[in-house]
Amino acid sequence: MKDLHWFIVFGLILATPFLPSLLKAKCSKCGKRKVQSLETVRVKAEEEPSGFTFVALYQCDHCEGLFKKIKNGPFIESSEEEQESLRAEALE
Repeated sequence: MKDLHWFIVFGLILATPFLPSLLKAKCSKCGKRKVQSLETVRVKAEEEPSGFTFVALYQCDHCEGLFKKIKNGPFIESSEEEQESLRAEALE
């Protein structure tokens, strides 16, 4: 039984480098796990009690699709112009 524990520990150590690729988000356009985070900006939000919210900007390396994610919400398709305007109106 002790030998089995060592095999499990060794297997987990070998699997660790592959975890980031398995935990990456899937692109909603092409379905590949190639979505890269570009940056996170803080923008004004009137519906928030604090007056601002965070918007994360993403791009798929496979299909070049642009996405945004408000707080921890779902991926929303975005455009280059929309991402530039979010960067321009970002709070410091």
